[in-house]
Amino acid sequence: MQNFHPNLIRLLVFDLDSLTVKFDQEKWDNFRQFLLMLDDRDFETLLISESIEASEWESFAKLSVLQSTAENAFQNNPALSAKDVFWFSEQPELQKKISRISQNFAGSDGCTTQNGGLQYQHLHDMLQIFHPSRISAADLSANLFKLKQHSQQEPLMLGIGGPDECGHSFFVGELTDALEDQELLVSIIDLSQVLGTEFQKKSVSTDKSSSSLWRSEEIRDWVVEEVLRPYSRGQQVYSENAPQFIQEYELCTFPFFLAPEMILLIWGTTVFLPEFEKLIDVRVLLELSAKTAAARLFALDDRENFDQSFVETYLQKEGKYYADYLSDYDVPNKIDYRINFENFNAFRLKEKT
Repeated sequence: MQNFHPNLIRLLVFDLDSLTVKFDQEKWDNFRQFLLMLDDRDFETLLISESIEASEWESFAKLSVLQSTAENAFQNNPALSAKDVFWFSEQPELQKKISRISQNFAGSDGCTTQNGGLQYQHLHDMLQIFHPSRISAADLSANLFKLKQHSQQEPLMLGIGGPDECGHSFFVGELTDALEDQELLVSIIDLSQVLGTEFQKKSVSTDKSSSSLWRSEEIRDWVVEEVLRPYSRGQQVYSENAPQFIQEYELCTFPFFLAPEMILLIWGTTVFLPEFEKLIDVRVLLELSAKTAAARLFALDDRENFDQSFVETYLQKEGKYYADYLSDYDVPNKIDYRINFENFNAFRLKEKT
């Protein structure tokens, strides 16, 4: 399966007549839970069987059914052999037909590997593969690993931005896990409580090389001058205790230690500012729709059709301030990696344009 990548898959097709031959009620219940998890991860699913009833599957948002044999469905529907479709089947003959077009199929039988597909022991094992967020974090971490391998003693600073309360910490957690899986040392600075559009009127700085979006100039100076700039010059940074003026904001854990061989993740709403221009090496932007951004800001379920007034309020206030920041500092044109962050369970790297 040389060209297979799970995050390029849109539709998962299940040949139920071959997969569920020995299913009892418990296995059917487990299968439904398996499909629910795929549903949460934004995969479309198609169930094919000669005796399937659509009414039994109406609770799934992205699931459809087709009453047919799997072989007839494959032969008569060219769309089911597209590159973004992945099949689950135990039929050797069907697997061979799929393999002539792609290797996007899996099964538990030993013949699956011989036919060029992916063999699993338990169907639920495939959740480790069809896990968009984890795979995206792994892909990004692999790229960072390559950068670090070229110059292990050189500092590498990653800036992660996105709308207010969009879930930066979730993304940072996934990326940190992926980096540590590669035995890379990671340090984190969380600026979400000290840097953002809500502080715009509080700064009286006349320094044109810095912004007016900090909670205080004292905090800005400590972050930039005492931590980031020395690190970017290849120096070690150590602080036994948090300075009094940042103690309540939990920017990082103390004692705080940072060395050039480590990767530094610095994140918050408005991290792509002039004062960071020559310090951040890789820029990552979390992108989401106004509806999703409003839902997260107001702690609503973004899968529900909540009152549109929440979105309007967001666009008039936080959303407008954030859009102004993106425009004022030409942020979109400086980004190295854009992340579709609509779904925590299915965030994906966007293709570079």
